[in-house]
Amino acid sequence: MAKLTLLAPLSGRLVPLQEVPDEAFAEGMMGEGAAIDPAVGEVRSPVDGEVAMVFPTGHAVALTTAEGAEILIHCGVDSSQTGVFQLKVEAGQSVKAGDLLLTFDLAGLKAKAKSALTPVILTGLPEGLSLEVLGAPKDVTAGETPILALR
Repeated sequence: MAKLTLLAPLSGRLVPLQEVPDEAFAEGMMGEGAAIDPAVGEVRSPVDGEVAMVFPTGHAVALTTAEGAEILIHCGVDSSQTGVFQLKVEAGQSVKAGDLLLTFDLAGLKAKAKSALTPVILTGLPEGLSLEVLGAPKDVTAGETPILALR
């Protein structure tokens, strides 16, 4: 039984992390996880937790759960200077699974970034737990489809 299940933070296509065209993400240097090719420009919280950090450019949000999991959602690759993101949360804020974290112009992201693929990674995994990707590739719906499980 999973200790913690992460829901899809974006609607789109869940793919293996290795498909992200960035060595740090694809080779797991930042942590384990998966990526989503977004179909809509909304990012929702995959878990109940706290916003640990927001990047000033709006392209990434870090969350922490009560279980001690640290999650990074990084919208696109080489996307920080695209100017297409609008944060809807701030550091220290409590969130529930499905809450809106940020929005972005999907067409703008695809035009300006190296890739729109969005890594969802565990930068901190609670001791004694392992991560399981729940079926990539597959289509996912933000706030509804389970994508990662900590066991």
